[in-house]
This record gives sequence, C-alpha cells and structure tokens, in this order.
Amino acid sequence: MKLKRHLMMALALVLGMAALEPARVSVAVASEGGLVLVVARESPIGNITRAELNRMFSGDAIKIDGQPVVPFALAPNRPERHAFDQLVLGMSPDEANKYWIDRRIRGQGNPPKSAPSPEVMARVVASFPAAIGYLPAGAVTAGLKPVAIDGKSYTDHGYLLAQAR
Repeated sequence: MKLKRHLMMALALVLGMAALEPARVSVAVASEGGLVLVVARESPIGNITRAELNRMFSGDAIKIDGQPVVPFALAPNRPERHAFDQLVLGMSPDEANKYWIDRRIRGQGNPPKSAPSPEVMARVVASFPAAIGYLPAGAVTAGLKPVAIDGKSYTDHGYLLAQAR
C-alpha cells in the first residue's frame, strides 16, 4: 500500500514537472525572437496600426478591412502576456488586472479571450478566421499568417512586438 502511494506521488510529481515544461520553452522562444501578431492564413488582415492593436486589446470592438476582429491573449500568468501588455497597452500585469476589473465594474466590456498556452493560441487562431492573437516567433505554424504593425513585418527592424525579447 505504501509503495502504491509512493508511486502515485512520484507520478504526480513527474506529470507536474511535464506541465511546467511548455512554459519554460515559451519563455526561451519569446526571448529569442520576440512575439508575432497572427491571424488565420485565409484572413484578409495583413497590416494593422499600433492604435488599432491597442484599441482591440483594450476591449474596444473594432473592424479591420471591414471585418470584425476577436482578440485572443495568452493567459494572464504567462510571461508573453506580460510583455505584450507592456508593449501594446503600456501596462504592467497589476495595472492590466486593475484595468479589466474597472471595465467590468463599469459594464464597459471584458478582456480579450484567453488561451492558456501558445499551442492552444495557434490552434484557435488558425481555425477561427475572425481571431487575432500573438505568439512567440518560433511558435508560428503553417495555418497562421503574421500581421504587420504600422507596415513593419515581424522580420523587419523596429517591429513593435520584437521588443518582447
């Protein structure tokens, strides 16, 4: 009985460590290439302004090229989210949290939809044409299209989200 309990505890420990591994990988990827704004491959969106990006991730409903856009953000505990919120919204994690609490209290909307990991974000954005999100540069998959910001591609010097290194 004790052996079974120890085996179960060991299994739980191994599974817990495995669950932490994607977070470490994402931090490394984000630090190497920054973040990339992405949409589904077939989306007509190819470029947005920094102002549009800020508005959509601040809770404003906007259309780009006549298409409504549904923003997706990584979970609030993710380091990529912290970097994105700082670069795009100019907010620390605490400031962003307070901002969304205030908006909810005032009935002014909700935060972007949340994806728990870059892998889930990639699958959701690739399968939902109205979605827009961000990923570490190394996590962009074939079903996604990188979006330029103010005319700058993610491979260009000065791309806003490349600063998330």
